[in-house]
Amino acid sequence: MAAGRRMALLALARTRRMAIIEDDYDHEFHYEGRPILPLASADPAGLVVYIGTLSKILAPGLRTGYLVAPPPVIERVVALRTVIDRQGDQPLEHALALLVEEGEIQRHARRMRRAYLARREVLMERLRTELPQLAFTAPAGGIALWAHAAGVDVDAWAARSLAAGVAFQTGKRFAFDGRPRPYLRLGFAGSDEKELREAVRRMRMTLC
Repeated sequence: MAAGRRMALLALARTRRMAIIEDDYDHEFHYEGRPILPLASADPAGLVVYIGTLSKILAPGLRTGYLVAPPPVIERVVALRTVIDRQGDQPLEHALALLVEEGEIQRHARRMRRAYLARREVLMERLRTELPQLAFTAPAGGIALWAHAAGVDVDAWAARSLAAGVAFQTGKRFAFDGRPRPYLRLGFAGSDEKELREAVRRMRMTLC
């Protein structure tokens, strides 16, 4: 969101006493310019519940995240969490805490940012070469690229691509009305450069 819209959203939340849940799962992965600070950083009223994760930095299987919120919210969340799992994975959580305190998480995030940037560049280069009919701009951050496919049944294309071993999401999945949209979302963080090249090749083969 643009800075003006972000401030307007915070103002609306203050006026109507609404909570904002900010799921900032890819904050560490910003490739161009200065990173955009989260809404929580400009929230003196304590209306933003900020959620992050270590799964994107370290390993998806960790399923470990964190929450920053006013104390009453933390207390309620902890009470509900206790109903689901009283103990958690204490050895894992302790190990992660040590990595944070020693700065290893931060150093690893910088290494992964460089790796994801390289993967983004490979994906864009192959899309421009093999699928020039797709329109997209380089994402300044994050772990996925959105593209517009004019005149293409992207949902049928996604089904054919999946049968060929390549999965991507279409705009329909993100539409509130459930209607098809000529857009596709291509994740690049989970595949290396060789896999991305092969994925785009298969997408080209299954386009028609």
